[in-house]
Amino acid sequence: MSDQHLPPRSPRPRKIPPHILRRRRIVAVIILLIILALIGWGIWALIGLFLPDDDDQSSPQPQPTVTETVSPSPEASEEEDNDDEPSADACAPEMLVVTGATDQESYAPDETPEFTLTVTHDGDVLCDASLGSDQQNFVVEDADGGFVFSTRACQVDPQEQIVEMEPGQSEEVIFEWERVGTDEQCETIIDDVEPGEYQLVVAMGEHEAEPVRFELAED
Repeated sequence: MSDQHLPPRSPRPRKIPPHILRRRRIVAVIILLIILALIGWGIWALIGLFLPDDDDQSSPQPQPTVTETVSPSPEASEEEDNDDEPSADACAPEMLVVTGATDQESYAPDETPEFTLTVTHDGDVLCDASLGSDQQNFVVEDADGGFVFSTRACQVDPQEQIVEMEPGQSEEVIFEWERVGTDEQCETIIDDVEPGEYQLVVAMGEHEAEPVRFELAED
């Protein structure tokens, strides 16, 4: 027998028991599921950055609409009842009295005459009177009744105005005359009327007042 020694043999690998393999497989599956869950959560979070915020607490909530019912006041109801009543009739010609007046009897060259037209209700019932500028007329005549000036001759855009008048009520219209003269068609204008005796005749529609005399004094 030889004294030569044989090399040592490597140990044979031990076979892993089946229950340990199952345990490792289960752990590997769990780890894989966790990794997939983390990847899915990351993708969802990234998508959420580009989506509008649907949080109900941050979005404004629609408010209920409240309809308020207002009952008419007694005054409004009374006015509506009055609207149902027939309006007053037009004033009969004999109910209205028209008068004219000047603020002075004589005017210096630097003074502007002021004329007043007054309409008084001389009847005993409520009535409607047409007192607009389309009915008013201030006429200046010389001492012999010759035409000097008329507001109606040169009137532009006359306006209608209906006034409800009670018995005894008066309405006034004031006109300042710039001491100019015209013809009856307002084609010729005299810038400065000469001194002398004149008279004012006012009218409201067909109602004409008695003349009122006044003077334009010399220097």
